[in-house]
Amino acid sequence: MTKEEAVQKAHRMYAYEISEQSDNETDDFDALWQSLYDVCQIATYGILEDIEQDEIDEALQWLKDTQSLTQLYQDKDIYF
Repeated sequence: MTKEEAVQKAHRMYAYEISEQSDNETDDFDALWQSLYDVCQIATYGILEDIEQDEIDEALQWLKDTQSLTQLYQDKDIYF
């Protein structure tokens, strides 16, 4: 998957809709990745309740599939 494809896919996800969407101002892929990471983390721990498990799973899979496209997060553990 290319970065462009990854961005398009992420922007269609509900997890993105409820995220900070911090890539909007910068078009920075790492900012997009971090926004979805944050949503997944707080949703997994039950802090964010406005998201279904399948939506969390979709975002988590996206994180795993696109981690290699990041500059800052290639070695970040996805532990939740």
